[in-house]
Amino acid sequence: MKLRAFERRWADTVARSFVPRGALGGAVDDLDAGALFADDLAASPWMPAAGIRIALWLVWLSPLFRRGRTFGALDEEEREAALERLLESRSDTVRLLLMFLKLICVSMLLGDLRALRHLGAYDLRVVQ
Repeated sequence: MKLRAFERRWADTVARSFVPRGALGGAVDDLDAGALFADDLAASPWMPAAGIRIALWLVWLSPLFRRGRTFGALDEEEREAALERLLESRSDTVRLLLMFLKLICVSMLLGDLRALRHLGAYDLRVVQ
């Protein structure tokens, strides 16, 4: 499934809400989370990719009903609150879609070799 350019921008914004720039000492600040997200969806079977795309749209549009603005127009605290509300939804489907989206976003960024080195995972050493 191929994402459109605006969806890549959305994915970058959402992913950076889960793992903000500056986390891990800035080890993965230069990564384009939107491009990583798009690559991951392009390589996925259509059904899970469709679910993740729906989750992305849900995150982006859900603040419209409360704040009259999309997710991208919110400040950091409002974004965090919007994500928390969705993760605490009474709907199992909404919660599961958001947890899956969060898992993908965090895995993409923290799965980078530089992040793993920074964390000392797998006995990797930070390159000086």
